[in-house]
Amino acid sequence: MDAADIERKVRSGERLTREDGIDLYGCDDLAWLGGLAHEVRSRHSGDIAYFAAHLPQDVTDLDQAVALTPRWAADGVTELRLVTGTGTGAGSEAEAGGLAGAVRALRDALPEGVALTAYALPYGGADAPVDPAQLVGRVLRLRELQDEVGGFHVAVPLLQDGPRGATGAEVLKAFAVARLLLDNVEHLAADWALHTEQTAQLALQHGADELTGRVVDDESAAGQDADALTREDLLVAIRDAGFRPVERDAHYGAVRSHEGPDPQRRETPQPMRV
Repeated sequence: MDAADIERKVRSGERLTREDGIDLYGCDDLAWLGGLAHEVRSRHSGDIAYFAAHLPQDVTDLDQAVALTPRWAADGVTELRLVTGTGTGAGSEAEAGGLAGAVRALRDALPEGVALTAYALPYGGADAPVDPAQLVGRVLRLRELQDEVGGFHVAVPLLQDGPRGATGAEVLKAFAVARLLLDNVEHLAADWALHTEQTAQLALQHGADELTGRVVDDESAAGQDADALTREDLLVAIRDAGFRPVERDAHYGAVRSHEGPDPQRRETPQPMRV
C-alpha cells in the first residue's frame, strides 16, 4: 500500500478507488487509518457528535414503503432505514440493478421531516463473509447508488457480533474505511446496540460523527429496554468520547446544541460507569 498516495488523495478530495479500499482493509495500522478517517470526519462535522431522538422504520419492501410512507409519517416516523448489501431484500435489488429507481421513487414520496438512512455493510455470525474485496464492494455499491440517486444523509455500517463475526478492531476499521470511501455521504453513524456503547464511542474517533439507537427519557424506561440509552447517558457518552453533543432533525438541522466535554474531567480519573 502506498500510504503517502492515499493521504494525498484524501487531503486533496480525490476519490479513492476499489484498489485503495482493499489496501485500506489490509492495513494493520489502525491508528494511522483511524487518524486519517478522523481528519475527514472533522472536516465534515468539527467537534460535533450528532444524535437524534427519532422514530425509525426499517424498510424491507421498497414498493410497499412508497405506499406506506404517508401513514408512517402520520404516526411520527422520521427516518426510513434501508439495509443494503445483504444479498437479500433491498440488497438483491441493488445487485439486479433495480434499487436506484426504487430509491428514487421512495425519496420522491418522502414527506418533509422524513429522511432516508442507509444501513450498509452487514456481516456477522457463523457464515459471515469477511473478504476485504466483498466489504469494499458493498461500500462502493452504496457510493454508486448515492452518485446516481442521492438522498442519503447518513450511512450506518452494520458489523454484527458472533462467534466468527466482527471483532472490535474490525468494527473500527470498517468505520474508518467507510468514511474514507464514502465521499458522497456526509455523515456516518455508530449504532451502540450493535457494537456496544464503548465501541460506538471509539467509532467517533474512527470516522463516525453520530451515535444512533433508541433514546428514552428516564432510567425506568431504559431498564425495560437493554438497547436503549437515556438522553443524559447519551450526552455523557458523547462528552466522554471528547465531542460536543448536538441533537438533530431528520435533515441534520440542529434541534438543540449541548455543552462539550469538560477538559478538567478528561484530565482526572473518573469513576467507572456500570
